[in-house]
Amino acid sequence: MLHSELIAKMPKVELHCHLDGSLSLACIKQLAKNDGQSLPATDAEILEKAQAPETTRNLLEYLQRFDFVLPLLQSYRNLEIAAYDVVQQAAKDNVKYIEIRFAPAQHLQKNLTLEEAVEAVIAGLARAEQDFDITANALICGLKHQPLSELEKLLPLFDTISDEKLVGFDLAGDEVNYPEIKFEKIISAAKNSNIHITLHAGECPHCEQNIIDAVELGATRIGHGVMSKDITAYWETLIEKNIVLEMAPTSNFQTKSITALADYPFKKFYDAGLHVTLNTDNRTVSNTNLQQEYTKIADWYDFQVSDFEKINHYAIDGAFIPEIEKIQLHNDFTADYAKLIEK
Repeated sequence: MLHSELIAKMPKVELHCHLDGSLSLACIKQLAKNDGQSLPATDAEILEKAQAPETTRNLLEYLQRFDFVLPLLQSYRNLEIAAYDVVQQAAKDNVKYIEIRFAPAQHLQKNLTLEEAVEAVIAGLARAEQDFDITANALICGLKHQPLSELEKLLPLFDTISDEKLVGFDLAGDEVNYPEIKFEKIISAAKNSNIHITLHAGECPHCEQNIIDAVELGATRIGHGVMSKDITAYWETLIEKNIVLEMAPTSNFQTKSITALADYPFKKFYDAGLHVTLNTDNRTVSNTNLQQEYTKIADWYDFQVSDFEKINHYAIDGAFIPEIEKIQLHNDFTADYAKLIEK
């Protein structure tokens, strides 16, 4: 079993992290102070509102935890601070590259525009890069329950905000009532505009068709993809197309994608050659960090340093960055992991 000190030293890539689900307690307090909003009296009461319990019954109940922090994320200032905060947390996990996703339409209650919401997050990421040894980029996320007319307003943001830190598009939310195929038009438009696409799919029982549809529509990464376990005949396609699965163990159990460790398919995916990666999903809602996610996988499957190196190379391959940046990251990670293995 790997010691926590060694896991802490491993350089890491995180591809699946939601901004509004990952705010630290200190950040939540600061945002409330900035807005003059009152919070529960104690830290424990705040966290009770912000964190999903282990007894969460399903994905929809898990998602309700986001309602607590959203009122605090309605100004440029607070969005910028929030983005900085999440990158700062990731840097403590020795994350060297992270993509943080958020739904700009959720942050317009105080008259911000979509463009301003995106610009605020990008500003926070850029400020954090100046203070920490990390690269941080942003993904625009659409919520599946939104009207299609609203979702269609998101793609033009990639043209109006010509910033290299805005790197991809996602759709998230209730995939039982809003399967991937319902969004064929907007996903196709994103693909035709050469926008990188990752889609939440296969996060709940009996949702495996959403994974197939997401890939066929043009996604190169799948958010979670746990139900790939039920479509083994499709694994060859996932491998051939280098589809990256953005898995998050703690979250996957909380949302009841899986209820028993024996059924969690991470090791089976890895052994079969699927491009699995490790992520937090929501640091606060799931009360986790990337160090804890690595520790779980190390304990469950006796993963070694070389296994985690391979997973990170998968993540680099899937990152929404230019090839020259991927090559540099691959080289850096190979060198850093070689030093860890030598020890």
